[in-house]
Amino acid sequence: MNKQASTAMWTAGAVAAALLLGACGSDDDSQDEIKGAGDSKPSKSAPASKSSAPSQSEDSEIKLAKDAKNVFEDAKTDDPKKREVLADNQRRINSIDRVITTGKDVEQVALYSKGQAAISANEYILSFTKNGKSWAGVTRYYNQQVQLEGGEAAQVTFCADESKAKNKIVETGKLKPNNGGDKNYLLTSMRMERNKDGVWQATAGSETAGAEKCMG
Repeated sequence: MNKQASTAMWTAGAVAAALLLGACGSDDDSQDEIKGAGDSKPSKSAPASKSSAPSQSEDSEIKLAKDAKNVFEDAKTDDPKKREVLADNQRRINSIDRVITTGKDVEQVALYSKGQAAISANEYILSFTKNGKSWAGVTRYYNQQVQLEGGEAAQVTFCADESKAKNKIVETGKLKPNNGGDKNYLLTSMRMERNKDGVWQATAGSETAGAEKCMG
């Protein structure tokens, strides 16, 4: 059994309280909702914002359990603002997955999500921790694109391939078969807004499982 992941079970109550408290403190009134990741694995997450978006090898601030990894392919953009947006979105993903796989640093989730996006992230994390589950393996993120909306808002779209990730029973360390098939390929769209501290936070979004655009 992975020791890091095992902490998720006994911290489930604290995780729930901290996450829900963070969601209640949000001031966003968006009605969009981030859908769950189906019966496959989790989405990924990320850490405290930087002034420019690092590559996957550089962005090691938010660590998952040793048996779980998020890989972000280069977005092929030289626009510094777009790279900032992408970097904070990656940190958002990794922050969520750090809680799921290690049971640690719950407060980081609220740094990168607010409003409906924070509520959806909370519900997603609790769907794992309350049931004594985590995940292991590799999730790949690719086809990342950013459309800026003025200087303080942006729309981010990206694909995720969860075919090499599996749900994990925390108590035993047993990995469940990944029977997701085409549902392992997810297309996500997130609205991001820059807060007063310069962090790009997700406010709302949507996710489509089995997206043909992500299967090429």
